[in-house]
Amino acid sequence: MLKRTAIFILLFGLMIINIYSQETSEISYFQKNFNNRIHLGYYSSYFDDNIRLLQCGYDAALRLIYINPQYNLLDFGIGLNGLLAYDMVNEIQKDNFGNERPKNGRMTFGFELNWNIRLYVIPIIKINSRIFIEGCGMSLVVYSREFPESGTYVNIGTNIGLGMEYPINNYKAYTVLKWFHSSNGKPYENNPALNTVGMVMGLQFK
Repeated sequence: MLKRTAIFILLFGLMIINIYSQETSEISYFQKNFNNRIHLGYYSSYFDDNIRLLQCGYDAALRLIYINPQYNLLDFGIGLNGLLAYDMVNEIQKDNFGNERPKNGRMTFGFELNWNIRLYVIPIIKINSRIFIEGCGMSLVVYSREFPESGTYVNIGTNIGLGMEYPINNYKAYTVLKWFHSSNGKPYENNPALNTVGMVMGLQFK
């Protein structure tokens, strides 16, 4: 815990120093380095609950810690995601005539308030692209019903991903392979969790 706190303080200090060192009278650091992101993601659970999750969202991102004028090391983002989960239940139930039929799946709506850090680790200069890792340690996830089954409306979320940023015309696009988790934070026996792996595609622009 102490190591994590020290690393966070160090990164925060470097961000502040970097911001003030690049401030000019003509245009502020925030105006120059503020970006918008929109993205669409599709996830699938890897346990027996058989859940599919569609995600669409927006992030406000700030570029930080420049290695050179064209290459920054970090992005810090704050965002909002809309979620649509389809619970493909495999249970059998009897209809009004006593016939056994598969139980219908249910759709669940939700949203996620999150923050994230993106760390660029490998530049690919020939194609003007970059490999990055990104993640969010804790976000707020709210569903329209108790979800997953026997879970809760309000949950804690976390995610981590490996992606690539690449140019498309005058924009920066990105694709991320991402793990997404949400649960209510209670002890294991009272803590139904959603664990999914998916692909996210997005566009970053001013």
